[in-house]
Amino acid sequence: MDETKRRRLAAIWVTFAFAMGYVTLADGFTADLGDAIGLLAVLLGFGLAYLYYANPGEVLSFEEE
Repeated sequence: MDETKRRRLAAIWVTFAFAMGYVTLADGFTADLGDAIGLLAVLLGFGLAYLYYANPGEVLSFEEE
């Protein structure tokens, strides 16, 4: 996967994480199941953004060496 596509996907995941964070916390944090799932989605979004942006250990290189 080329670097431009990876950075674009990382930006999409960061946007998703911010949107989910806003939706989760807009009405206040009540520590219920909905807020926990929303925060989990935020963490997942930031984690995937990091994976696409940094590509640690060439994880996204599906080419054989």
